Amino acid sequence: MRILLLNQFYPPDGAPTGQVAHDLARCLVARGHEVSALASSGGYCGQGGYPRRQVLDGVVVERVRTSSFGPKSHLRKLLSYASFYLVTAFRLALLSPRPEVVVALTTPPYIGLLARLVGWCRGWRRVHWVMDLYPDVMVAHGMVGRGVAGRLALAVLRWLTRRELAGAQAVLTLGPDMAARCGQYVASPGSVAWVPLWAADGLFTGAEEAVRERRRERGWDGRRVLLYSGNMGLGHRFGEFLAAAAARIAERGARSAGQGEACDAAPVVFAFAGGGRRRADVEAFLREHPGAPVELLPYCPAGDLAVHLRSGDVLLASLEPAWAGCMLPSKVQGILAAGRPVIFVGPPECSLAQWVRQADAGWVVPAGDEAALRAAIRAAADPDERRRRGVSAQAFARRHFDREHNCALIAEVLEGGDRRRG
Repeated sequence: MRILLLNQFYPPDGAPTGQVAHDLARCLVARGHEVSALASSGGYCGQGGYPRRQVLDGVVVERVRTSSFGPKSHLRKLLSYASFYLVTAFRLALLSPRPEVVVALTTPPYIGLLARLVGWCRGWRRVHWVMDLYPDVMVAHGMVGRGVAGRLALAVLRWLTRRELAGAQAVLTLGPDMAARCGQYVASPGSVAWVPLWAADGLFTGAEEAVRERRRERGWDGRRVLLYSGNMGLGHRFGEFLAAAAARIAERGARSAGQGEACDAAPVVFAFAGGGRRRADVEAFLREHPGAPVELLPYCPAGDLAVHLRSGDVLLASLEPAWAGCMLPSKVQGILAAGRPVIFVGPPECSLAQWVRQADAGWVVPAGDEAALRAAIRAAADPDERRRRGVSAQAFARRHFDREHNCALIAEVLEGGDRRRG
């Protein structure tokens, strides 16, 4: 079967959507399919210069020339989207041989509309793989829905989403809450399936000596490290973690004055590694609280991720309630695969929280509940409890977040199989 993956970014570009698309493509090639990908010549972070045509692991990758953008420029991003829509529409119309199935991701938003419009003339089947649900993401972002003009724009965008998904062979999402939310846009909500994304290769194993060396390098020996790693975007929360860090200052002062009780056998450090719009929140906190036990680190290179994650005693994750079901970051998958317990702050009913509870992999803290977070941090002071939950976390990840298994589930959907989660 000839299958085309449609997404603005594709490896060697480092955009996460491109990486998971290539994982699926390799699986499809191994199953005997003829797989191609159509992407942009521009990169996610503004880099470009990728070959117009190349073969990667048996996948024929074709790139159309568009403008590139940097993540800090919304205008350049919109221009890049517009140029990709225009050039891709012409390329889809001329593809030869014609693909039998087009898998449309969601970068840029509504790229699936092109797959539908051109496919109406060319006769291919469509599968929509929803990484971010539009326009719900835009509402959570505060971009639309306010005022008369905003509500009108929202109504139009929701109509476009219904048109985009109508008549698809399948609509795939990343978790049960996203599937439920996506169901409002299709005639038969039960037809929306979900398959979780998977943990990156190499996270299930790691050299403990390298982990110990990393902790020594960072000055973390004898300290309990609560580590947040990855994107610090607008869909994540940091207020509760920073409030807990500020509370440690007050606790230290009280103990020094002989008025407080020693609550931990080891001092705690909150480490935030990564980048994004909310990194500025952590930077502002450090300026206002120079004595807080908080460290700010850069993004970790992908090849170093296993050691990096394991260098934390407890890993942190969060999600703004407004974003539940709009997006489903794969951060928790990586944490569980690394065999570390997690403290998750966010809506208790969202998919990420459900997985943490099902795995018995850590603690779920409702958004805004600073007392519950402090209780979770105290519970995580027990090394035996951390070890038990870490083992449980990795076992759950092996069952549910395995790349080969989950890619095979998606492949069966494309092939017309019915072994779908949800």
